Amino acid sequence: MSAPRVFVPDVPIAADFKNSRPYESVTLPDDEAHHISRVLRLKSGDAIVIFNGRGGAWDAEIVESGKRGVTAKVTRAHPPHATPPARVTLAVGLLKGDAMDAVVRDATALGAAEIIPMATAHAVVPKRARGDEAIARWTRVAVASAKQCGRTAVPVISDVADFNEVIRRDIGTKLLCVEPALGGVEVSAMASDAVLLLIGPEGGWSDAELTSARAAGCHAITLGPLTLRAELAPVVALTRVWAAIQT
Repeated sequence: MSAPRVFVPDVPIAADFKNSRPYESVTLPDDEAHHISRVLRLKSGDAIVIFNGRGGAWDAEIVESGKRGVTAKVTRAHPPHATPPARVTLAVGLLKGDAMDAVVRDATALGAAEIIPMATAHAVVPKRARGDEAIARWTRVAVASAKQCGRTAVPVISDVADFNEVIRRDIGTKLLCVEPALGGVEVSAMASDAVLLLIGPEGGWSDAELTSARAAGCHAITLGPLTLRAELAPVVALTRVWAAIQT
């Protein structure tokens, strides 16, 4: 069984370490310490893997696990993961219920570098999506997904932004996913080190948004002949974009 993965954001990035020597003990954050000691019931001598969410990961050994918290001795730095061929920013119209949680979880596993929840014409911003609490919740979802899939970088979860502000951002290639009837083109091979991928809410884009997006340099793309559920579209879109970049 592989060692449990633990998120410790204050650990320096991998470049700050030399791979050969052991490092000072690391104190785990309270929530991770609770999970390690009370849920997994790990004890002194047990192995864990620490990652900082910015690309660094290390083998570690617990040296203390008790009421005073959990500390671990970092013993070896993992070699860095291969750098993704492009930085993909996923901007998605706010979805109802727990659908946004699912989008954040899957987008993390599929390598998104940043996730921007958007207020759009056909998406009402619910109370639970406003403010720091929503960002904190989605960040927890992203961290949990990174733990599960083995990713060492956790995507940035941005504050809720207005659609018209997002499309004006200076980000390489801008791709706007549209319904099949709107005549978008298939994602083809691209050479870009940065991609802004825009996904609409359940109600789709308004005519005004489509016009504004084209004026801002967005390319309309289709994800195939079928109309996909809003929470599934980011999964398909990210998969298509990665395939196009790597072709």
